[in-house]
Amino acid sequence: MFYADAAMPNHYTAMGAAAAVGLFLHRSPTPRTYAGIAAGLLVAALMRPNDGVAVGAPLLAAAVLLPLWRSRGRALAVVGGLGAGLLPWLIEAYVRFGGVSERLSDASEVQGGLRFTDSLLHQFTAIDGPLLCRPCEGDGVRVPSMTWWVLLAVFLPLGLRSVRRFRRTATAGLLALAVGLCAALPYVLVVPYTAPRFLLPTHALLAVPAGLGVLAAVRRARAARRPAVAGGVLAGLLAGHLAMQGSLVDSNVRIQSEARADWARVAAVVHERGVRAPCLLGGNTSVIPLAYVAGCEPAPRANERRPGDRRRPDVLVLREHAAPAWARDWERVRVPDTYARGWRVLVPPDL
Repeated sequence: MFYADAAMPNHYTAMGAAAAVGLFLHRSPTPRTYAGIAAGLLVAALMRPNDGVAVGAPLLAAAVLLPLWRSRGRALAVVGGLGAGLLPWLIEAYVRFGGVSERLSDASEVQGGLRFTDSLLHQFTAIDGPLLCRPCEGDGVRVPSMTWWVLLAVFLPLGLRSVRRFRRTATAGLLALAVGLCAALPYVLVVPYTAPRFLLPTHALLAVPAGLGVLAAVRRARAARRPAVAGGVLAGLLAGHLAMQGSLVDSNVRIQSEARADWARVAAVVHERGVRAPCLLGGNTSVIPLAYVAGCEPAPRANERRPGDRRRPDVLVLREHAAPAWARDWERVRVPDTYARGWRVLVPPDL
Protein backbone atom coordinates (compact mmCIF):
# COMPACT_ATOMS: atom_id res chain seq x y z
CA MET A 1 0.00 0.00 0.00
CA PHE A 2 2.91 2.33 0.72
CA TYR A 3 4.35 1.83 -2.77
CA ALA A 4 0.97 2.06 -4.47
CA ASP A 5 0.40 5.44 -2.86
CA ALA A 6 3.88 6.49 -4.04
CA ALA A 7 2.87 5.56 -7.64
CA MET A 8 5.74 3.10 -7.94
CA PRO A 9 5.32 0.59 -10.80
CA ASN A 10 6.07 -2.52 -8.74
CA HIS A 11 2.70 -2.53 -6.99
CA TYR A 12 0.79 -2.45 -10.27
CA THR A 13 3.11 -5.08 -11.72
CA ALA A 14 2.30 -7.25 -8.71
CA MET A 15 -1.44 -6.80 -9.19
CA GLY A 16 -1.19 -7.60 -12.90
CA ALA A 17 0.92 -10.68 -12.18
CA ALA A 18 -1.45 -11.95 -9.48
CA ALA A 19 -4.45 -11.46 -11.79
CA ALA A 20 -2.74 -13.21 -14.72
CA VAL A 21 -1.65 -16.20 -12.64
CA GLY A 22 -5.02 -16.51 -10.91
CA LEU A 23 -6.92 -16.50 -14.19
CA PHE A 24 -4.37 -18.83 -15.79
CA LEU A 25 -5.22 -21.39 -13.09
CA HIS A 26 -8.96 -21.20 -13.78
CA ARG A 27 -10.45 -24.68 -14.01
CA SER A 28 -12.67 -23.94 -17.03
CA PRO A 29 -11.30 -20.90 -18.85
CA THR A 30 -13.53 -18.92 -21.20
CA PRO A 31 -12.65 -16.20 -23.73
CA ARG A 32 -13.10 -13.66 -20.94
CA THR A 33 -10.62 -15.63 -18.83
CA TYR A 34 -8.06 -15.54 -21.62
CA ALA A 35 -8.63 -11.81 -22.05
CA GLY A 36 -8.00 -11.38 -18.32
CA ILE A 37 -4.72 -13.32 -18.53
CA ALA A 38 -3.59 -11.12 -21.40
CA ALA A 39 -4.67 -7.95 -19.60
CA GLY A 40 -2.79 -8.88 -16.43
CA LEU A 41 0.43 -9.56 -18.32
CA LEU A 42 -0.12 -6.42 -20.39
CA VAL A 43 -0.18 -4.32 -17.21
CA ALA A 44 2.84 -6.10 -15.76
CA ALA A 45 4.93 -5.73 -18.93
CA LEU A 46 3.91 -2.10 -19.47
CA MET A 47 4.95 -1.20 -15.94
CA ARG A 48 8.10 -3.32 -15.75
CA PRO A 49 9.08 -5.22 -18.92
CA ASN A 50 11.55 -7.43 -17.06
CA ASP A 51 8.92 -8.39 -14.47
CA GLY A 52 6.39 -9.11 -17.22
CA VAL A 53 8.81 -11.50 -18.91
CA ALA A 54 9.76 -13.14 -15.60
CA VAL A 55 6.09 -13.82 -14.86
CA GLY A 56 5.02 -14.73 -18.40
CA ALA A 57 7.85 -17.16 -19.20
CA PRO A 58 6.93 -19.83 -16.61
CA LEU A 59 3.24 -19.43 -17.47
CA LEU A 60 3.98 -20.03 -21.15
CA ALA A 61 6.09 -23.07 -20.23
CA ALA A 62 3.21 -24.43 -18.14
CA ALA A 63 0.72 -23.85 -20.96
CA VAL A 64 2.94 -25.81 -23.35
CA LEU A 65 4.50 -28.53 -21.17
CA LEU A 66 2.24 -29.35 -18.21
CA PRO A 67 -0.72 -31.60 -19.11
CA LEU A 68 -2.90 -30.15 -16.36
CA TRP A 69 -2.56 -26.60 -17.74
CA ARG A 70 -1.73 -27.36 -21.38
CA SER A 71 -3.95 -25.16 -23.51
CA ARG A 72 -3.65 -23.27 -26.77
CA GLY A 73 -5.88 -20.54 -25.37
CA ARG A 74 -3.66 -20.05 -22.32
CA ALA A 75 -0.51 -19.99 -24.45
CA LEU A 76 -1.97 -17.44 -26.88
CA ALA A 77 -3.20 -15.27 -24.01
CA VAL A 78 0.26 -15.23 -22.43
CA VAL A 79 2.01 -14.46 -25.72
CA GLY A 80 -0.56 -11.81 -26.67
CA GLY A 81 -0.46 -10.04 -23.31
CA LEU A 82 3.33 -10.05 -23.16
CA GLY A 83 3.65 -8.94 -26.79
CA ALA A 84 1.23 -6.04 -26.34
CA GLY A 85 2.98 -4.95 -23.14
CA LEU A 86 6.48 -5.15 -24.59
CA LEU A 87 5.65 -3.50 -27.93
CA PRO A 88 5.90 0.13 -26.68
CA TRP A 89 9.25 -0.69 -25.04
CA LEU A 90 10.55 -2.21 -28.28
CA ILE A 91 9.38 0.74 -30.38
CA GLU A 92 10.97 3.22 -27.97
CA ALA A 93 14.18 1.18 -27.98
CA TYR A 94 14.61 1.83 -31.72
CA VAL A 95 13.28 5.40 -31.71
CA ARG A 96 15.29 6.73 -28.74
CA PHE A 97 18.18 4.32 -28.20
CA GLY A 98 19.04 2.88 -31.59
CA GLY A 99 17.95 -0.68 -30.91
CA VAL A 100 17.21 -3.28 -28.27
CA SER A 101 20.83 -4.11 -27.44
CA GLU A 102 21.67 -0.41 -27.10
CA ARG A 103 18.75 0.16 -24.76
CA LEU A 104 19.67 -2.85 -22.64
CA SER A 105 23.25 -1.59 -22.49
CA ASP A 106 22.11 1.86 -21.37
CA ALA A 107 19.79 0.30 -18.80
CA SER A 108 22.63 -1.81 -17.43
CA GLU A 109 24.83 1.30 -17.15
CA VAL A 110 22.14 3.20 -15.25
CA GLN A 111 21.75 0.29 -12.83
CA GLY A 112 25.48 0.26 -12.10
CA GLY A 113 26.25 -2.64 -14.41
CA LEU A 114 23.94 -5.67 -14.41
CA ARG A 115 26.00 -8.76 -13.64
CA PHE A 116 25.83 -12.01 -11.76
CA THR A 117 25.63 -11.14 -8.09
CA ASP A 118 24.36 -12.71 -4.90
CA SER A 119 22.16 -9.98 -3.42
CA LEU A 120 19.90 -12.31 -1.44
CA LEU A 121 21.31 -11.06 1.86
CA HIS A 122 20.61 -7.51 0.75
CA GLN A 123 16.93 -8.40 0.43
CA PHE A 124 16.92 -9.04 4.18
CA THR A 125 18.77 -5.83 4.99
CA ALA A 126 16.36 -3.74 2.91
CA ILE A 127 13.16 -5.07 4.50
CA ASP A 128 13.09 -2.23 7.01
CA GLY A 129 14.77 0.31 4.75
CA PRO A 130 16.38 2.16 3.22
CA LEU A 131 13.87 2.26 0.40
CA LEU A 132 16.79 2.15 -2.02
CA CYS A 133 19.71 0.10 -0.73
CA ARG A 134 22.49 1.27 -3.04
CA PRO A 135 24.95 0.16 -1.80
CA CYS A 136 23.78 -2.14 0.99
CA GLU A 137 27.09 -2.85 2.70
CA GLY A 138 26.50 -0.43 5.56
CA ASP A 139 23.09 -1.78 6.60
CA GLY A 140 22.49 -4.73 8.90
CA VAL A 141 19.77 -7.37 9.22
CA ARG A 142 17.26 -6.55 11.95
CA VAL A 143 15.64 -9.75 13.12
CA PRO A 144 12.21 -8.35 14.18
CA SER A 145 11.61 -6.93 10.69
CA MET A 146 12.13 -10.39 9.17
CA THR A 147 8.79 -11.69 10.45
CA TRP A 148 7.41 -11.45 6.91
CA TRP A 149 10.00 -13.90 5.61
CA VAL A 150 9.76 -16.13 8.68
CA LEU A 151 5.98 -16.38 8.43
CA LEU A 152 6.22 -17.09 4.70
CA ALA A 153 8.60 -19.96 5.44
CA VAL A 154 6.05 -21.38 7.91
CA PHE A 155 2.76 -20.80 6.13
CA LEU A 156 3.82 -21.53 2.53
CA PRO A 157 4.60 -25.24 3.07
CA LEU A 158 1.66 -25.52 5.46
CA GLY A 159 -0.66 -24.12 2.80
CA LEU A 160 0.66 -26.42 0.07
CA ARG A 161 0.45 -29.42 2.41
CA SER A 162 -3.13 -28.57 3.36
CA VAL A 163 -4.35 -28.98 -0.25
CA ARG A 164 -2.22 -31.97 -1.25
CA ARG A 165 -5.36 -34.11 -1.48
CA PHE A 166 -6.66 -31.90 -4.27
CA ARG A 167 -4.25 -32.41 -7.15
CA ARG A 168 -5.30 -29.38 -9.17
CA THR A 169 -5.26 -27.03 -6.19
CA ALA A 170 -1.88 -28.28 -4.99
CA THR A 171 -0.41 -27.95 -8.49
CA ALA A 172 -1.86 -24.45 -8.75
CA GLY A 173 -0.12 -23.49 -5.50
CA LEU A 174 3.17 -24.90 -6.73
CA LEU A 175 2.84 -23.02 -10.03
CA ALA A 176 2.14 -19.75 -8.18
CA LEU A 177 5.21 -20.46 -6.03
CA ALA A 178 7.34 -21.13 -9.11
CA VAL A 179 6.20 -17.95 -10.86
CA GLY A 180 6.84 -15.94 -7.70
CA LEU A 181 10.38 -17.28 -7.44
CA CYS A 182 11.00 -16.55 -11.15
CA ALA A 183 9.87 -12.96 -10.56
CA ALA A 184 12.43 -12.62 -7.76
CA LEU A 185 15.40 -14.26 -9.51
CA PRO A 186 16.50 -11.27 -11.67
CA TYR A 187 16.69 -9.02 -8.62
CA VAL A 188 18.57 -11.62 -6.61
CA LEU A 189 21.00 -12.73 -9.32
CA VAL A 190 21.84 -9.78 -11.60
CA VAL A 191 20.84 -6.47 -9.97
CA PRO A 192 23.71 -5.18 -7.79
CA TYR A 193 21.47 -3.30 -5.36
CA THR A 194 17.99 -3.70 -3.97
CA ALA A 195 14.82 -2.07 -2.70
CA PRO A 196 11.90 -3.63 -0.82
CA ARG A 197 9.55 -2.89 -3.73
CA PHE A 198 11.48 -5.13 -6.13
CA LEU A 199 9.90 -8.26 -4.65
CA LEU A 200 6.30 -7.02 -4.54
CA PRO A 201 5.25 -9.34 -7.43
CA THR A 202 6.81 -12.26 -5.56
CA HIS A 203 5.04 -11.31 -2.32
CA ALA A 204 1.71 -10.97 -4.11
CA LEU A 205 2.00 -14.43 -5.66
CA LEU A 206 3.24 -16.15 -2.51
CA ALA A 207 0.54 -14.52 -0.39
CA VAL A 208 -2.15 -16.81 -1.84
CA PRO A 209 -0.64 -20.20 -0.85
CA ALA A 210 0.53 -18.57 2.40
CA GLY A 211 -3.09 -17.56 3.02
CA LEU A 212 -4.08 -21.20 2.65
CA GLY A 213 -1.44 -21.94 5.28
CA VAL A 214 -3.01 -19.42 7.66
CA LEU A 215 -6.41 -21.09 7.22
CA ALA A 216 -4.82 -24.51 7.83
CA ALA A 217 -3.19 -23.17 11.00
CA VAL A 218 -6.56 -21.88 12.20
CA ARG A 219 -8.11 -25.31 11.65
CA ARG A 220 -5.29 -26.99 13.55
CA ALA A 221 -5.61 -24.50 16.40
CA ARG A 222 -9.32 -25.31 16.72
CA ALA A 223 -8.56 -29.04 16.80
CA ALA A 224 -5.78 -28.71 19.39
CA ARG A 225 -6.14 -29.98 22.96
CA ARG A 226 -6.17 -26.41 24.17
CA PRO A 227 -7.66 -24.42 21.30
CA ALA A 228 -7.62 -21.18 23.29
CA VAL A 229 -3.86 -21.40 23.84
CA ALA A 230 -3.12 -22.46 20.26
CA GLY A 231 -5.38 -19.76 18.89
CA GLY A 232 -3.77 -17.17 21.14
CA VAL A 233 -0.28 -18.09 19.93
CA LEU A 234 -1.41 -17.86 16.30
CA ALA A 235 -3.16 -14.55 16.88
CA GLY A 236 -0.08 -13.21 18.67
CA LEU A 237 2.15 -14.14 15.72
CA LEU A 238 -0.10 -12.44 13.21
CA ALA A 239 -0.64 -9.38 15.42
CA GLY A 240 3.11 -9.03 15.93
CA HIS A 241 3.66 -9.23 12.19
CA LEU A 242 1.04 -6.54 11.49
CA ALA A 243 2.50 -4.34 14.23
CA MET A 244 5.96 -4.60 12.68
CA GLN A 245 4.60 -3.83 9.22
CA GLY A 246 2.70 -0.86 10.62
CA SER A 247 5.80 0.54 12.32
CA LEU A 248 7.82 0.19 9.10
CA VAL A 249 5.15 1.99 7.11
CA ASP A 250 4.92 4.76 9.69
CA SER A 251 8.69 5.35 9.79
CA ASN A 252 9.04 5.28 6.01
CA VAL A 253 6.13 7.66 5.50
CA ARG A 254 7.72 10.08 7.97
CA ILE A 255 11.09 9.87 6.22
CA GLN A 256 9.54 10.38 2.81
CA SER A 257 7.46 13.34 3.98
CA GLU A 258 10.53 15.05 5.42
CA ALA A 259 12.59 14.35 2.31
CA ARG A 260 9.90 15.69 0.00
CA ALA A 261 9.66 18.83 2.07
CA ASP A 262 13.27 19.47 1.00
CA TRP A 263 12.07 19.92 -2.57
CA ALA A 264 9.95 22.90 -1.54
CA ARG A 265 12.87 24.36 0.44
CA VAL A 266 15.16 24.01 -2.59
CA ALA A 267 12.55 25.55 -4.88
CA ALA A 268 12.22 28.53 -2.53
CA VAL A 269 15.97 29.21 -2.78
CA VAL A 270 15.84 28.79 -6.57
CA HIS A 271 13.11 31.44 -6.77
CA GLU A 272 14.97 33.72 -4.34
CA ARG A 273 17.95 33.71 -6.72
CA GLY A 274 15.74 35.06 -9.49
CA VAL A 275 15.14 31.87 -11.46
CA ARG A 276 11.64 31.79 -12.92
CA ALA A 277 9.81 29.77 -15.55
CA PRO A 278 10.63 29.03 -18.28
CA CYS A 279 13.85 27.59 -16.92
CA LEU A 280 16.01 24.49 -17.19
CA LEU A 281 17.07 22.82 -13.92
CA GLY A 282 19.91 20.33 -13.70
CA GLY A 283 21.50 18.41 -10.86
CA ASN A 284 22.84 15.11 -9.64
CA THR A 285 19.77 13.72 -7.84
CA SER A 286 15.95 14.13 -7.75
CA VAL A 287 16.12 16.39 -10.81
CA ILE A 288 12.62 15.66 -12.08
CA PRO A 289 10.70 16.32 -8.81
CA LEU A 290 12.88 19.35 -8.00
CA ALA A 291 12.23 20.81 -11.45
CA TYR A 292 8.50 20.15 -11.11
CA VAL A 293 8.24 21.90 -7.75
CA ALA A 294 10.38 24.83 -8.96
CA GLY A 295 8.33 25.21 -12.15
CA CYS A 296 11.29 24.37 -14.42
CA GLU A 297 12.01 21.81 -17.09
CA PRO A 298 14.36 19.00 -15.95
CA ALA A 299 17.67 18.96 -17.78
CA PRO A 300 18.30 15.54 -19.40
CA ARG A 301 21.38 13.52 -18.63
CA ALA A 302 24.21 13.65 -21.11
CA ASN A 303 23.31 10.24 -22.58
CA GLU A 304 19.64 11.23 -22.90
CA ARG A 305 20.08 14.47 -24.81
CA ARG A 306 18.66 14.72 -28.28
CA PRO A 307 21.16 15.33 -31.08
CA GLY A 308 21.97 19.02 -31.31
CA ASP A 309 20.66 19.84 -27.82
CA ARG A 310 23.51 21.79 -26.21
CA ARG A 311 21.47 23.79 -23.71
CA ARG A 312 22.98 24.32 -20.30
CA PRO A 313 20.78 24.53 -17.20
CA ASP A 314 19.70 27.92 -15.90
CA VAL A 315 20.19 26.59 -12.37
CA LEU A 316 21.95 23.61 -10.83
CA VAL A 317 20.82 21.83 -7.67
CA LEU A 318 23.52 19.59 -6.25
CA ARG A 319 23.64 17.45 -3.14
CA GLU A 320 27.05 16.31 -1.89
CA HIS A 321 28.38 16.52 -5.42
CA ALA A 322 31.04 18.64 -7.07
CA ALA A 323 30.00 21.21 -9.67
CA PRO A 324 30.91 20.50 -13.30
CA ALA A 325 33.85 22.40 -14.76
CA TRP A 326 31.65 24.83 -16.69
CA ALA A 327 29.79 25.85 -13.50
CA ARG A 328 32.66 26.23 -11.04
CA ASP A 329 32.39 30.03 -11.08
CA TRP A 330 28.64 29.99 -10.45
CA GLU A 331 27.25 31.49 -7.26
CA ARG A 332 26.57 28.81 -4.65
CA VAL A 333 23.83 29.08 -2.06
CA ARG A 334 23.33 26.48 0.67
CA VAL A 335 19.71 25.49 1.29
CA PRO A 336 18.96 25.96 5.01
CA ASP A 337 17.00 23.72 7.40
CA THR A 338 16.83 20.67 5.14
CA TYR A 339 16.11 17.14 6.30
CA ALA A 340 18.90 15.74 4.08
CA ARG A 341 22.14 17.64 4.34
CA GLY A 342 24.24 19.01 1.52
CA TRP A 343 21.72 20.72 -0.80
CA ARG A 344 23.22 23.62 -2.76
CA VAL A 345 21.74 25.85 -5.46
CA LEU A 346 24.12 27.12 -8.15
CA VAL A 347 23.20 30.04 -10.44
CA PRO A 348 25.23 31.86 -13.11
CA PRO A 349 27.09 34.94 -11.81
CA ASP A 350 25.36 37.25 -14.29
CA LEU A 351 21.80 36.15 -13.41
